[in-house]
Amino acid sequence: MEADHHSRAVGGDGIRWVRVDDIGRTGHGMEPYPLRAPRQTPGGDSPRLEYEMTLTTTGPVKVLAYLSPRNNVFATDGLKYAVSIDGQAPQVVNTTTATGANDTTMNKQWERNTSDNVNLTATTHVVDRPGRHVLKFWMVDPTVVVQKIVVDTGGVLPSYFGPPESRRYSAV
Repeated sequence: MEADHHSRAVGGDGIRWVRVDDIGRTGHGMEPYPLRAPRQTPGGDSPRLEYEMTLTTTGPVKVLAYLSPRNNVFATDGLKYAVSIDGQAPQVVNTTTATGANDTTMNKQWERNTSDNVNLTATTHVVDRPGRHVLKFWMVDPTVVVQKIVVDTGGVLPSYFGPPESRRYSAV
């Protein structure tokens, strides 16, 4: 799913989602604004992007988040976001530590992330039934820019661009 193809963008407390044109590998990104907004606790009515999707399988799925390589604007323990499916608890990901790019000096992983123009992270979720679901990409830190989200139900092969976006159908 391309980041700007969300079903719903939920803001709150002066925070809104903005589209970042032509960022990343395949399209436009989305980021919370303002960039100096305070860290958020994911869940409830906190800021998030929602993606409606239909899955034909059950069991574990891997959610791959293609993020722009960014630095944290606050002196905190890393740059974070969260993901959940349906009513499950959000899984918080620290992009700084998840990719091994947590050295304050230039390191090989940070070099790779910036040259590839992506910071690829993953979470694993369990889907209990086939059918319609809602994936939620939660804001935790303000400078996280999401480019693309891939839900791997099994068999996605590694590639530079990731798989093409699935067709979207509208009830309208």
